[in-house]
Amino acid sequence: MTMKSQEANRQRIGRISRRFAGVCSALMVGAPVLVAVYWLTLDLAELNAAWMEGVAGVTSFPPWLRGVCLALSLVLAWPLVLGLVHLRRLFRLYAAGAMFGERNVAALRGFGLSLALFAVGQLIYTPIMALTISSGNPPGQRVISVGIDAGMALAAVAGGVLMVIAWVMDEARKIDEDQQFTV
Repeated sequence: MTMKSQEANRQRIGRISRRFAGVCSALMVGAPVLVAVYWLTLDLAELNAAWMEGVAGVTSFPPWLRGVCLALSLVLAWPLVLGLVHLRRLFRLYAAGAMFGERNVAALRGFGLSLALFAVGQLIYTPIMALTISSGNPPGQRVISVGIDAGMALAAVAGGVLMVIAWVMDEARKIDEDQQFTV
């Protein structure tokens, strides 16, 4: 590859990385806002359809319960926002021309860990949320739901894969540094 084409590729990578860093910034703000809008506008029929799936439905959704559900959902959104912070950091490093440094590795590792945390969070979130939503129901009509879906499994696997890739990148970076200082 010629120097001219390498420089053109670096410029394209920088331009695209800046755009993705901007998207990450917007999503960091947008995700919690969308969570809040969801819980503040959700009506009882939608709540029963989304969470009760044909079992004993919820008969009321008072403001305090809406607030608890919002708080629980914001806790689950935290690993996603944290992952976006790491991803934005990675794209900013790429935009600055840093491709395989220690900070790149840390950002990639952090993003992978955030995805894994999100998967674990979902596993805990679903039963707690179902129980919380149905807590106002009479005894015998309260619901707890446990399950693993494809999105949860994908987040866990992708998080693990990204952490291994970051580990390999870090080892390659160390080897490269050692070779640079060898005469």
